[in-house]
Amino acid sequence: MTQADKKRIRALRRARRYIRANEGALARVLNTYERIARLDPSRRFWADQ
Repeated sequence: MTQADKKRIRALRRARRYIRANEGALARVLNTYERIARLDPSRRFWADQ
């Protein structure tokens, strides 16, 4: 695992509380992505893992 991977994981862990509270920029981005993916699955660009 590279240093960049570790930083990415750390940032996502910090963002969890904002995502759970459904507030902040990251939550808005994820909500928008989810809505677009539901409306048109061909526009999905993030892999579900």
